Amino acid sequence: MGVEYTLVNQTKKETIYFSNLEGSKLGELCRGHAQSALTTWYLLHNQGDKIQFIDDCSDDWKFSSGSKKDMLDYVDKTDKLINTLIENNILKDFSFSYVDEDDSNIFVRDLRSTRFSYEKS
Repeated sequence: MGVEYTLVNQTKKETIYFSNLEGSKLGELCRGHAQSALTTWYLLHNQGDKIQFIDDCSDDWKFSSGSKKDMLDYVDKTDKLINTLIENNILKDFSFSYVDEDDSNIFVRDLRSTRFSYEKS
């Protein structure tokens, strides 16, 4: 299956989840338009905070205090950040690339960089 990552800001107790985007594994985070834009924007706007990528396969907590279970109480800022990037003309929302027909809570958003020209097919 592979190791998936969440961006965690321990200082502000916030998380950025990539699970509803085009991947949350190492290579997918680097290649994906939305993942790269989310990470860069978030890091630039939260400089000085304690921020790490936390994987879903181990109990490894990269911060000097707390534990991985603390993430459950952190605020998910993913959708707010996506909206900010859309408003700032960095990402364009093409709806969904996948929605599970049995469970609509399982989906993948189709977000793309505005740097490129696209035609929705």
